Amino acid sequence: MALPDRTIAAFLLLLAGCTSLQVEFLQLNLEEGRYAQREGLEVRHLAQDSVGVPLVEAWSYNAGAAFGVGPPLVVGERVLVGTRKGEVHAIDLESGKRLGMRSFGAVVEGASRLYAQSLVVPVASGRKSLFAYDLVRSQVVWSLHGTPIEAGLLRLGETVVAVDTDAVIRRVNAEDGMVLWERTLARNHAIHAAPVAVRGHIVVADDQGVITALDPTTGAVRWEQELASPVYANLSADDSQLYVSTTRGRLYALAALDGGIRWQAAVQDTSVRLSSPAVEGDLLIVGATDGRLRAFSASRGDSYWTLHCAEALVAVPLMTPNAVFVGSMGGMLYAVDRHGGKILWQHKLRGRVKSALAAGDGYVVVLSEPRHVTLFKTAGEENDTES
Repeated sequence: MALPDRTIAAFLLLLAGCTSLQVEFLQLNLEEGRYAQREGLEVRHLAQDSVGVPLVEAWSYNAGAAFGVGPPLVVGERVLVGTRKGEVHAIDLESGKRLGMRSFGAVVEGASRLYAQSLVVPVASGRKSLFAYDLVRSQVVWSLHGTPIEAGLLRLGETVVAVDTDAVIRRVNAEDGMVLWERTLARNHAIHAAPVAVRGHIVVADDQGVITALDPTTGAVRWEQELASPVYANLSADDSQLYVSTTRGRLYALAALDGGIRWQAAVQDTSVRLSSPAVEGDLLIVGATDGRLRAFSASRGDSYWTLHCAEALVAVPLMTPNAVFVGSMGGMLYAVDRHGGKILWQHKLRGRVKSALAAGDGYVVVLSEPRHVTLFKTAGEENDTES
């Protein structure tokens, strides 16, 4: 299902009261922005290739609460951040100043998605589980009752796919909130990982280790694969394989077409939890609660290198062409040589990192608990800005 209009919104500086977000829209070509469409199904945030080290802190913003595992959403010159207090903050990318805030009254744990002029927000508490907020009219245009949604949303063209803690998957029209189909998986299972789209499937993973591929049009089950370990981390995918991290130190590569296990890697200590993996080309990188950052061949599962950090690594790593950025539970931000696993740069943050990072042309945005949003810029670019 291709996007009917290859444009996306960028925020302008308009603030309409302390509890609302109001914006005006400009049109940006998707391929010139920070998004790319893959196989007509998935729109993914992509890191830009010009983030160099060392980095310097450009600004820090106090969001007043902690964050879920999803990344901040960067759209044009604005940063959108959801908090576990139930608020979504709009921050100016250049200055770090607050442009607006909207409270949804419930925990925002997973990543939101932007559709046309609306922000679709999943919430992890309360009677309602999904909101669509019109950023131009500064109002909620639709909402859905349901079980809490802890996982981020998947956008498929003009729809979003949401999964909840009762293992219910819904495909919803992003414009009006109409549920196109709904599928409930096994009883007593829950879904905490965001769905992915690959090879014409929607794929979800539950906390019992069951991986399920669904038909995007009908929600019918196409294949299932039962793994030996629970899955809480978000799935990752390339054009042919799915990559699944588990809570028992196992990493799986599954064939996207039928779910067959291509390869698996295991940590000897089964109490280790692996982060969501990052994959680009033949390089797959995953963090772990044992403090090790591991690099594998995505196609074969061979180990390339391992870096031992002093703190647990639970956030998904962020890859750029020359470096891997990863935050730790000890409050460190590392830039690592992706080819050999050597630390290129490190910085002490104000708190621990559980959330995915976002990156753009010469900058990285980091969410660190208990409440800080920090933007780092490549050192030379920051000096140019200050001069």
